[in-house]
Amino acid sequence: MKNTALSLALVASSLVAASATRAQDATGFFLDGRVGSASIDEDQFDDDTTALQFNAGYRWGGWGVEAGYVRFDDFDGELSDIEIQAGIDGFTIGLNGRTNLAEGPWYLSGRLGAFLWDAEADTVVTVNNRPVRVNADTDGTDIYAGVGFGYDFNEQFSLGLAYDFFGVEDDDVTLHTNVLSLTGEIRF
Repeated sequence: MKNTALSLALVASSLVAASATRAQDATGFFLDGRVGSASIDEDQFDDDTTALQFNAGYRWGGWGVEAGYVRFDDFDGELSDIEIQAGIDGFTIGLNGRTNLAEGPWYLSGRLGAFLWDAEADTVVTVNNRPVRVNADTDGTDIYAGVGFGYDFNEQFSLGLAYDFFGVEDDDVTLHTNVLSLTGEIRF
């Protein structure tokens, strides 16, 4: 998974650099919404769920800054024959790049930054023949990176597809999350 994050980081930073040299004059604020499928394939979890993302930012030509919020619905997993539900959400802050292909309406995008996440796990265990709910909570800061492509319908609106990687790892848990999503962006 660390190789995936490193590869995405390199691709995203390359797109940021390339877009700064080829971008149309796209200076201004933007809002970005994403909905898609999130998946985890780690030791204790192998599940898919829904992902929602909202971002806001500012671009100078083809490169910019962004901040956003990400929420994944519960992932189901099993640890030592105990069923566990885990939820992840958090905030992002990073850089993004965007370039139009051959000065046409099709574009490529990339992003890279910090993912400030919170993970919560919930399960029910039996103690003395009675069900007891057990909760655990942890948080951290890891990397996020992504690439995308899409179509500009006009100077203010575009739709696209994106792949994002969200690193979620601490001493006790690894929940690296891959997201494939439909994106919509409004520019001001």
